[in-house]
Amino acid sequence: MNAFSSLLMSLGLIATGAPAPTAAAPPWSVTFVIDMKARIAAKTFDPGKDTVGVRGGFAPLGWNVTLPAVDPDGDGLYEVTAVFPKRPFGGQPATYKFKVERPGAPPNDGWEEGRNRLVALDAPAQTVRRAFDEPPPPVVPAHSGTVRTHPAFASRFLGPRDVIVYLPPEYEKEAKRRYPVLYLHDGQNLFDARHAGMEWQVDETAERLIRAGAIEPLIVVGIANTDARTDEYTPTRGESGGGKADLYGRLIVEELKPFIDRTYRTRPMAAATGLGGSSFGGLVSLYLGLKYPDVFGTIFAVSPSVWWDHEIILKQVAALPKKTAQRIWVDMGTGEGEEEIAGARHLRDALTAKGWTIGRELAYMEDEGAQHDELAWAARVERMLRWALGRV
Repeated sequence: MNAFSSLLMSLGLIATGAPAPTAAAPPWSVTFVIDMKARIAAKTFDPGKDTVGVRGGFAPLGWNVTLPAVDPDGDGLYEVTAVFPKRPFGGQPATYKFKVERPGAPPNDGWEEGRNRLVALDAPAQTVRRAFDEPPPPVVPAHSGTVRTHPAFASRFLGPRDVIVYLPPEYEKEAKRRYPVLYLHDGQNLFDARHAGMEWQVDETAERLIRAGAIEPLIVVGIANTDARTDEYTPTRGESGGGKADLYGRLIVEELKPFIDRTYRTRPMAAATGLGGSSFGGLVSLYLGLKYPDVFGTIFAVSPSVWWDHEIILKQVAALPKKTAQRIWVDMGTGEGEEEIAGARHLRDALTAKGWTIGRELAYMEDEGAQHDELAWAARVERMLRWALGRV
C-alpha cells in the first residue's frame, strides 16, 4: 500500500468511506416544552386535530420526521424529550425547529417562522421552554484566523453577492509564498452561524490543521448565495426553475477567479484550485468542475442533489469523452433519505464507469446517521481537507 492509500485508509475513505468508530460519550437530554396557548386562543392550532413536535439536524432529531410532543395536562404546553447520544462537531449547538402537523396539509407546511433555533448541549439534562414562533436571539459571529469580506461583488452575468475569504496563518509574514485556493458555494455559512444558525467551521478546522502541519496552507473563498440560489446552482430548468449554472460558472471563472488571483497570492493553475459545495452546491460543483477541467483540479460534491431533473448530472458524466485528470470527492449522509443515498451511489457508479478509481482519484463516503445540514458538513471538513491537502 502506498502512502496516499495509507492516508485514505486512515481517514476511512477506502471502500465506502465510513469513518472509524469513536469512543462512547454520555447522552445529553433536552426536554422541549412548546407553548401553544396563543395559537390555541387564536384558533390557528386545533388540539383535537393538530399535533406539534420537533424536527432538527442532529440525531435523534431529523429534518424529515417530526418527534411528536404531547400535552399531559391539557394546558396548551406540549412536551417531548430528545436524548442526544453525542454532541455536534466543534461544540456547535444542535439545531431544531418546532413544526405543526395538520391532517391533509402539504408536508412542508407548519414550520416555525425564521431560521433554525439552537440548543447548546452543555448539560446532561436541560429544558427548553418557549412559545411556538418565538423569534430566535441573534447569533454573534466568531471567526478564527484572518477572514476578509468583499461585499456585493459585481458581475455582468448575475446579481451581486458577498465574497468571504479565509487566509491561512502566516499569510502576511510569508510575503513570497503562494497558496492553493478552494472555492466553496453558500459562502455565508462557511465561517459563522449568523445565517443558518450553524456553520461549516471551515476557518476553525483549517486553522487547526494548518498549525498542526497536517495539511498544506490554503486560501478558502466563500461565494455567498443569493435569492436566486436554485436557479444559479442548477444546470437545467426543472419544475421549480433553475438552469443558470452556466452563467454562475462564468461569474466564477471569468470574473471572481481573476479577481482573487489579482488580489491574493494564489497558485492559479488547476492542480491548485478546488471547487466545492453541498446539496445544490454539490451538484453545481460537479457540473462546473467537469465543464472546466483546466480551471478546477479538485471537485467536492458534498451531499449532492443528484436527483435534480431526473439525475441529469449522470448524463453529463456519461457524455464525457474521457476521464479527466481531476480528483473528485462525493459523500452523502445516511440520514438524508433513500433517494439521496441512491443518487450518490448512482453518481459514484457513473464516475467509476468512466474510469475514476475509488481510493485514488475518487473519494466516496456514506456518513452514518448524518443529516442534510451544516452540522453534518462541518464534521466532514477535516476529512475533505486532509484528502485534498494532507501531508502524508
